[in-house]
Amino acid sequence: NLDEAEWAMIREHPTEGLLALFELRGTSELPLRAMLMAYEHHMKIDLTGYPRCLKPRGSFLFSRIVAISDAFDAATSRRSYQSRPVPPDEVLREMRDNPHRGFDPLLVKAFISMTGVYPVGSLVVLDNYEVGVVIAASPRPEAANQPIVRIIFDDMGLPLDSPLLIDLSVLDPETGHPFRSIIKTTDPERYGINVGDYFI
Repeated sequence: NLDEAEWAMIREHPTEGLLALFELRGTSELPLRAMLMAYEHHMKIDLTGYPRCLKPRGSFLFSRIVAISDAFDAATSRRSYQSRPVPPDEVLREMRDNPHRGFDPLLVKAFISMTGVYPVGSLVVLDNYEVGVVIAASPRPEAANQPIVRIIFDDMGLPLDSPLLIDLSVLDPETGHPFRSIIKTTDPERYGINVGDYFI
């Protein structure tokens, strides 16, 4: 974990990024909006966060978009201050449900609509104990929690020779309920899985 001095250094990176991009602008004609995104991407929608905003103003739309994607990436990745990434569905739920995180709720909703509740690459455990990799969001917006999954382990935990491609939004005509549903996400490292192998 980082100490307070190290966190203070990290909180300087938006300002340092702005200054670095400003120095590049003469050679590459970098748009001003890119500088603004670098500077504002850790500001919350109420302008708290960092760097501290001294005058009341609105935040830039693209900065609010970058704030969501940057926070999602940071939470779901291994970092020097975070040895265990947070499962993507938990991150999305926190971004959506906790207003203290300071994200634009409309943009979070749009982000979830694009990625699905279980983003591509998530390793999921189904209610019949099969394990699969999410390979695509559902094509139906109302089925955001029912992605397309490649089943790679059967219900006994044995790897399948030929993974099965399953659309979790398909309903059983007799019951009107999905044939399978996700009960949780899990860490691919726990199973020794490289999820990228299932996209080749």
